[in-house]
Amino acid sequence: MQPDQTDWTRWIEILGRDDVTEQELRDFEAALKKAPGNQREYLQALADEVALELEHPLPSPIPSLDSLSEKPAHVSERNILRWISPIAAGVAIALVLTYFLNTKRFNSEDSASHAVATQESNEILATVTDTNDVADASGFKIGGFLKKGRINLPDGAQIGIAMRGGARLELNGPASLSIDSATLVSLNKGRIQTYAPKYARGFTIDTHDGRIVDLGTRFVTATEGRKGERGTEIHVLKGLVTAGSLTTGNSSQKESAPVARIKAREAVVLKDGKITPTDFLAHRLKIPLNPELPDSDRDGVPDSIEHYYGTNPHDAQSMPQLLRIAESFSNYQAGVMSRKKYQGVGKIAYWQGSGQILENGLNYIRNGKQLNTSGGCLMSSGVIGAGAAIQIDEKELPKDGSLFISFLMQLPSKPAKAPFGGLLLYLGDYKEQLFCGKISVAQSFGARMAESSKQDAFHVPADAQTHLFVIRIDQTRQITDVFLDPDLDTMSASPDKRYQNTVQFDRIILRSGSDSEIYPVKFDEIRVGLTWRSVLPIQ
Repeated sequence: MQPDQTDWTRWIEILGRDDVTEQELRDFEAALKKAPGNQREYLQALADEVALELEHPLPSPIPSLDSLSEKPAHVSERNILRWISPIAAGVAIALVLTYFLNTKRFNSEDSASHAVATQESNEILATVTDTNDVADASGFKIGGFLKKGRINLPDGAQIGIAMRGGARLELNGPASLSIDSATLVSLNKGRIQTYAPKYARGFTIDTHDGRIVDLGTRFVTATEGRKGERGTEIHVLKGLVTAGSLTTGNSSQKESAPVARIKAREAVVLKDGKITPTDFLAHRLKIPLNPELPDSDRDGVPDSIEHYYGTNPHDAQSMPQLLRIAESFSNYQAGVMSRKKYQGVGKIAYWQGSGQILENGLNYIRNGKQLNTSGGCLMSSGVIGAGAAIQIDEKELPKDGSLFISFLMQLPSKPAKAPFGGLLLYLGDYKEQLFCGKISVAQSFGARMAESSKQDAFHVPADAQTHLFVIRIDQTRQITDVFLDPDLDTMSASPDKRYQNTVQFDRIILRSGSDSEIYPVKFDEIRVGLTWRSVLPIQ
């Protein structure tokens, strides 16, 4: 027995059953479409129903798209209503409806029935699944239905979209997107992240530069539109996509020219009918459309960083000091270190912890060019957990752009059991962010990002020679690169290790140790600057 189509309370009860049928879901969809105000009335009824059942604030406002996409079609929405907000519950039901219908449709052996079902559902092509405040103010509401046409998002707006074809989209503004069908969108400008499970294979994104076709994956597409000079970027997070230029013709006749296949953790730029590799960026969705920060006076320092340090971004003669921190250990009396007043460049009060100042410093030569160094170095205590540290004034570290850190280190010639030694970036006293040096799990130099216990070996044998480490933290592109013994002239295009994340730190620690004995390591020429050249001066 079917309820009256305006009895939304009854529909809520039906959709909450474990045994809800496909026909009931179709009838519910028809009820929503029957009158313009029905969608709003249903959501209001759902909000009233859940409000009566809840007696305390909810712990999580919106379920993740991933968790919903993996849910079987017969999952009980009654359980969902116990912990998500009223609006999110409406979205969950809409997503289960979409998932149920599309799963049944793609499993159908009757291709003619498939075509008819697609044609019948052509009016509503997608559902808004998530928004932020900026998107809300622009008129996008969670649970809203989207038909064929254009979507314009202002700067700062973010929305999630569930396509009727099964794909899930995240769109960041400024953006302009045209929904052409349940399996095709045209991105005129903006950044869009696509998740297309197996049943949504073939989801397509068109841009001014060409066509991207999903083969069951997650990927990010970014374009500045016709006026942009960068073309269309494609960053594949997982799976496989194809990309190529489009032949001429109307939208129904367009076909993709010979295409390239882009695999996981690969990225390309599609422009002028050509496909060229580019740096893979795992967080491309959140990175500005043009990641090159404006530099009005072309002095090599972005405008935002000049504003941060109080210099004039429109005057090439006005720029901040590029070398922010420099410690050569040449201005200290040789002997044991114990809370010594900092004598280097930068707003730092004291060296804290333990270590020993030596009179003779370290030197580094590469391809006939020598790093500028001076006398003196620090030798760590060699005891696990006992290092030397400096705390950095937060004003020395810019909030965007790139930051470079360099240091020299030399291991002892005497072997030890599971030794380690290196420079660590910390945030607070106990939160390690990055380690670079001799790792303990192998006889190799390497690094470790704080978010993982994994140590990444560079396959460079650990020896008693002096080695140079350089760290680049690109806060705009959200990557951290580690270089070992690079050329001094220019930054190498290929770091020894790239992490798809950045680090925030407020102190530098020098530390070493071994499982069986004291393992002292020498450190020298610690520099923090805004450019590669500032931290690698050549004699």
